[in-house]
Amino acid sequence: MAADQANNRKQPPTGSGLDQPVTEGSPMPMAELETGTHIIRYVNPAFCLLAGKTKEKLIGSDFTDLTAAGEDFLSLFRWVCRTGKSGTHTGTAHSASNPLYWSYAMWPVFAADHRTLGIAIQVIETTSFHQDATAMNQALLLGSVRQHELTEVAELLATKLQSEIVARKNTEAALIRSEKLASVGRMAAVLAHEINNPLAAVMGIVYLMQNTDNLSASVAENLERADGELKRIAHITRQTLGFYRESLHLAAFYVAPLLDSVLDLLKSRIQSRSAIVEKQCDAELQMMAMQGEVRQVISNLLLNSLDSIDSAGRVVLRASISTSPTDRSQRVRITVSDNGQGIGESVLSQIFEAFFTTKGAIGNGLGLWVSKQIVDKHGGFIQVRTATVGPQLGTTFSVILPMDATRPERIGESPGSDHHIEEEQ
Repeated sequence: MAADQANNRKQPPTGSGLDQPVTEGSPMPMAELETGTHIIRYVNPAFCLLAGKTKEKLIGSDFTDLTAAGEDFLSLFRWVCRTGKSGTHTGTAHSASNPLYWSYAMWPVFAADHRTLGIAIQVIETTSFHQDATAMNQALLLGSVRQHELTEVAELLATKLQSEIVARKNTEAALIRSEKLASVGRMAAVLAHEINNPLAAVMGIVYLMQNTDNLSASVAENLERADGELKRIAHITRQTLGFYRESLHLAAFYVAPLLDSVLDLLKSRIQSRSAIVEKQCDAELQMMAMQGEVRQVISNLLLNSLDSIDSAGRVVLRASISTSPTDRSQRVRITVSDNGQGIGESVLSQIFEAFFTTKGAIGNGLGLWVSKQIVDKHGGFIQVRTATVGPQLGTTFSVILPMDATRPERIGESPGSDHHIEEEQ
């Protein structure tokens, strides 16, 4: 009996329900099994290629022997036979040296009278363990490379975004400063208009007094000084805040008398601080520049020094000739040195910014800013050396100007630098 059954299994079944003209040309491996026995009734060329056997050897053999299909396959096969519905499954065949991962679809094949002729199987995908592992490794490698690329792009975008944020903040700060300057400019115009009328009257009175007979020498000297300062006030009202719209004239002058005029102007402040101010200047030193503006720069620097020193502190006001290390041209160096508290590192880089002050409510933050505008216009630069501790305690401002400001080309020692700052600890 057993021999008869074996012989019957080897007999090629006939009458496949699959559309063979279609399946024969299909690139997908397809087979048809007998209902209930999972004996192969039909295979197409693609299935033969997958199994590595001829059609004659495959038809009549048990599908489970061929693929080492497990219980999952048998359960799905019985379910399709019982329900007449299709199903899919992904299984593993362990019979080969390398496990075979494969997916397949299974559905019943019906005759014209709705009888079930067999169960069709179409292999959807097969991948060996080695191929699968290789593919996974490649995918992981590609994923790692892609992640690295994305990280670099993200870091670049973050850097650009940070730069844009900083640039936007700087722009906003610049706009705020510009608006402040514009407001001060409008206020200055109003003040100039209001001051000029009474100022002209006072200047007229001084002129009349100067032409009065029998004036003593001291009175005449004081009137001349008052007339000079009134003219300076009139000049400042037209030029305040550095953006001078008026066409000014350069003139040659001796530097020593200019320094004397500044010391004379600030005599009361010097006396109130009990300060010792020493002037060092060659009496024959001359330069060509806008005298009133140079006086304004020296006055601003000297006022800052007087504010920084303690009672009975010392300030040295010096003017001398120096030589440019680049083109050997001569220039005038004016220095204001004090033994005050020095400038802290945290604020040193901001001292030339408009409206920045360390004097609290009594400062307006414009003295150094205006001074720098004037020096820049003359083609010069400002150097700062400061120390907050040690034997060199104090600050030195050096203003370097060309002897002839009719040639206002930049004479700075460091090209591209408007001012040079040094700090000593």
